Amino acid sequence: MYLWHGRGPASPQAAESRSGSNRHPNWGHPDHDACGTGFIARLGAAPSYDIIQLALTALERLTHRGGVDADGASGDGAGLLASLPEAFFRARAAEEGITLTKIFGVGFAFLPRLEAKEAQAAIEAAADTERLRVLGWRRVPVNTDSLGRRALETMPEIWQFFVEPFHPSRGTARFEWRLALLRKRAESLLPPRSYICSLSSQTIVYKGLLTPWQFPQFYEDLRDPSFQTTFAVFHQRYSTNTQPSWHLAQPFRYVAHNGEINTIVSNRRWLRTKEREIRSRLTVGPWFPLLEENVSDSASFDNGLELRLLEGLSSEEAMLAMVPPAFEKDPLLSRDVRGALSSLSQQSEPWDGPAALVFSDGDFVGAKLDRNGLRPMRYTLTHDGLLIAGSETGLVDLEESRIAERQRLGPGEMILANPSTGLFLRWRDILKRLAIHQDRHAIPQRNLAASASAPSTPVLQPKRVAGAAGWTEDQFKTLFSALVRGKEADWSMGDDAPPAFLSSLPRTLWDYCKQRFAQVTNPPIDPLRETHVMSLDVHLKEGVTLPGPIITDAQLMQLGAILGPIQEIDFTFPSATGVPGARCSFAQLSRN
Repeated sequence: MYLWHGRGPASPQAAESRSGSNRHPNWGHPDHDACGTGFIARLGAAPSYDIIQLALTALERLTHRGGVDADGASGDGAGLLASLPEAFFRARAAEEGITLTKIFGVGFAFLPRLEAKEAQAAIEAAADTERLRVLGWRRVPVNTDSLGRRALETMPEIWQFFVEPFHPSRGTARFEWRLALLRKRAESLLPPRSYICSLSSQTIVYKGLLTPWQFPQFYEDLRDPSFQTTFAVFHQRYSTNTQPSWHLAQPFRYVAHNGEINTIVSNRRWLRTKEREIRSRLTVGPWFPLLEENVSDSASFDNGLELRLLEGLSSEEAMLAMVPPAFEKDPLLSRDVRGALSSLSQQSEPWDGPAALVFSDGDFVGAKLDRNGLRPMRYTLTHDGLLIAGSETGLVDLEESRIAERQRLGPGEMILANPSTGLFLRWRDILKRLAIHQDRHAIPQRNLAASASAPSTPVLQPKRVAGAAGWTEDQFKTLFSALVRGKEADWSMGDDAPPAFLSSLPRTLWDYCKQRFAQVTNPPIDPLRETHVMSLDVHLKEGVTLPGPIITDAQLMQLGAILGPIQEIDFTFPSATGVPGARCSFAQLSRN
């Protein structure tokens, strides 16, 4: 049975709360949680305003998952990513005296109040460079009466602009590519505090520093029955790692995310490391930023997904490359599926969750969980093709007789739908489709054996060697003795040792390299006990995979035979020289 948090007041106190100017009874709900997200789609049907109405209902029923500012009225953020309602925007453009061609794109932008004209000029200049034409601008009609104080104080000017190609005959796919380049080029020219929420001929994003019930009151467009779409992705934000702001509200251009990306520091660094290589593949210049600065982990994930789509991956391939399932030790997967997943996983470092991701490239809309499955995602399909996916049940009222299928996603799983054609792919369908097309991204695999090891020599004075490596007597007794006895070590969770950088005692290098855990959910860190969801595989170029990050001498010899001659880099220094010696050693390393 579907349950939901009712809108009506259940007590005089609740009625009084609702009667307040900017308050809502759901804000007192005790089950505050991480973000809420999902999507609504009608399979094989014409665009309909019903989709928007259902998405707004679902969004309001996720109010308890969002955060509210200290002013009691400004939300952490709410929004919709929907298929472009073409007839609606043709009518709105005509009201502005703009005649749209057969193929057109719509941009949605937050512009700084005092520099809106300069920002518009920058976008138009970028369009000229990309051989596109900005036909005109439309100020988005909004109602500020419902906003909280903080949201009102920080509200940007909100504009839409219409773009057409110089050569419409080149098709939608090429136009989408040009629109993406236009947005990236504009981002390099725009004044600070400018943000383009979306720019596409297939999708549009409406979002803001709002609560779900404020959202349709604020954007008047969403109350227009001609705003007809085939799908809508919705998101209610609960900000944990960044300060809430208008531009960090979700959905982003492709993704709505519930959870945290635990590997975000590494993911950002790897993308910046590959910046020159990726720009070369995309044939773009230094003006093309791979990552936006000072954004959330979800926004960076959206940037990364866009790069994969621009490189030619389909939406499901891009998601599987960035958020692969735990396929390495799954005995139920066929060799073709395992090979396809392995090839895709080598195209990107994994963006590890916990993550429930709802995404769309304009044609397909889908949902996916990370390999741990630590965020909920459920879906319901009706006999008439209504597909509802979300963070919890009860988002939309349905008669039981209408329901054809009701399921939840498991760890690493994904669903995918094409509302225009009516295609709906469940997880097994996606894997079969992936296996059929595996040759598209096939990379010859060369796995180095985990057992490869050089002939060992007896260790003289093993305790002295262990001490030099940083092991203490207590650690040896607690960890290694337990392994010998085959019994888990018993210890308390308390740790009164100071952090390495504050300690007066010598500490090992790895003591300074502590992982920054998520604020909400910690990831698996034990490859033995959590082997079913954790992999230590390290992918190198040319399909070479290491079984772990630590390389034995024998594996190093194998790598030399595969990848070419090995160059040894010596950055040791006499211990008597201390810190100055270390600095000199690293300076010499950088010069070489």
